[in-house]
Amino acid sequence: MKEYIGTIVVAAVLVLLVCFVVFRMIKDKKSGKGCTGNCASCGGHCPHASK
Repeated sequence: MKEYIGTIVVAAVLVLLVCFVVFRMIKDKKSGKGCTGNCASCGGHCPHASK
């Protein structure tokens, strides 16, 4: 078990990081941040806005 402690710690940190990112994405989506697909609402700065 001792030889796997480094792998377990790294895996735990990665899982926590992924959970944090997903939580922030959900929180930002609920608060209205991010691209909504309505380019008029963001001033046409969307990467998919027609130029």
